[in-house]
Amino acid sequence: MSRLPLILAVAAACGGSSTPPPTAPLPPDTKQAAKPTTPPPEADSVAKSTDIKPPAPAGPVEIKIPAPQTTVKIVTDGKGKKAQLRYTPKAGAKQSVEVAMDFAGKQDTDEQIVPTIVLIGEAETRNVDKDGGAEYTLTVTGTDARAVTGSAVPADQLKSVLGALNGLTIAGKRGANGAAGELTMRIEHPPEHAGDALGLIRETFPALPVLPNQPLGVGAKWQSTTIGKLADKLDITQVTDYELISHDGATWKIKGTTKVSGKDQDIENAKISSISGTGTSETTISDGVLYPTHKASLETQFKAADAQKSSQFSIKVGGAVTPK
Repeated sequence: MSRLPLILAVAAACGGSSTPPPTAPLPPDTKQAAKPTTPPPEADSVAKSTDIKPPAPAGPVEIKIPAPQTTVKIVTDGKGKKAQLRYTPKAGAKQSVEVAMDFAGKQDTDEQIVPTIVLIGEAETRNVDKDGGAEYTLTVTGTDARAVTGSAVPADQLKSVLGALNGLTIAGKRGANGAAGELTMRIEHPPEHAGDALGLIRETFPALPVLPNQPLGVGAKWQSTTIGKLADKLDITQVTDYELISHDGATWKIKGTTKVSGKDQDIENAKISSISGTGTSETTISDGVLYPTHKASLETQFKAADAQKSSQFSIKVGGAVTPK
């Protein structure tokens, strides 16, 4: 199994993908381009003179994230006075928000770390239905990149790429209990490598807790189970145990611990096994607000083997949502 740039490690493990790896949303490094073993001088000269970057997409770029399949099971409804815990945004309300995302992928001893990607934007609740489900759009008005120890990509270099994502919209629907519908990311005037950048955002964009459909008191515990795919290839199951830590007026604080599992599976020419992972989350939900304060991290490991070799993979993602 060859060492390839990690799309999230999965693309390499599964024999590649027709989609370029989102771990490299930067102009290509021509210094590392492969050359013929014994190039004639004139051929080498022509190659250098025709080293041209691929053109940016001519039209809009759009990526859809399917709605996750999540079920919730109550463990205990807590103690004391109980109340319904819900996301309760108001139709027409706007909210400034910052979303920070981290990614690191590792194949055996080869690790790739990306600087923290920051999207700054304005969220608008466009409509709220009779059941409390909200249709919303987050429009990116600014971006940033923050240095991360071990990253091979300078944060300043990534900033220049992310700056072209201004105007990106992230639209979707979320139930009053937090159940997410299909999410659509769209940019009207995409920069070069827009698909790569959106692919990485897709894999790291934070997912919010799904809540029980019954009144809760402090100390309430519930379990959510989400069945999905990692990088559109690897079937995994995430089981998160949540606890309501406190309820003070219009503010609710929740903590969660996640375990990842998956059956052994064949993907293209690779055998995937030993799928496991753990993660944590902290969420503060406030009445009347679309986006809560939220922070989460998750690490997933698995083995991949083909006819040539076996490799160990690790994927770390982190996300933080901060209302402004």
